Amino acid sequence: MLSENVHLGNNVQDMQTPKEHTRKEILQAARDEFLLLGFEKASMRTIAKKAKVSTSNIYNYFENKEHLLTEILQPILTGMEKAFVFVSRPDYFEERFTDSFDTWKERFNTALDYVDKNRDEYVLLLLKSQGSELEKFPEQILSRLTDINFEQYKTFKAKNPHYKGELSEFIVRNILSFFLNIFVQMIRQGISKEEMLTYEDSFLKFIHFGYKGSIASDLS
Repeated sequence: MLSENVHLGNNVQDMQTPKEHTRKEILQAARDEFLLLGFEKASMRTIAKKAKVSTSNIYNYFENKEHLLTEILQPILTGMEKAFVFVSRPDYFEERFTDSFDTWKERFNTALDYVDKNRDEYVLLLLKSQGSELEKFPEQILSRLTDINFEQYKTFKAKNPHYKGELSEFIVRNILSFFLNIFVQMIRQGISKEEMLTYEDSFLKFIHFGYKGSIASDLS
């Protein structure tokens, strides 16, 4: 009986392999087409032709073109959600405030490595997703980060009233916008990781010491 079950299991696995292969071929064809023409102009018919399947067969695997895009970008979307969990910790703002410049640099380099290793996916997300539900993703990310950071900042200020500086939600949003835009411009301008490393001291010092100065000092 055991050998029969193993044999049946192998048969099922063999039956699934062509389907998984077809699914991967469709995703690869869609990825190439989205990168070439952008989401809005990409055609399901062309994707099907490149994947060597019928257009109707694509819908056996994916609901629509939007579903294709989401599946292609799912790894980096999941990665960013994990990052949100990390920065959402109540004490994260205080950690960043007390961290050294070298620690800030380590965190920045971790983010830089991640973006560089997934460059094509970020090109697709940031530059080629017009017409999809992900088109406004950068603005949504900024709004989420602003809400998290501003709430953390208010908690930090309540615990540390001796710091006289004040940050409004508007300031927090613009500081975060500057930071996120570093990576957006890296993608938009096709700047290499090596070149980014030659710039990092300048903009990290601007963010690190400016952020701390705004909170710790009464500059009025």
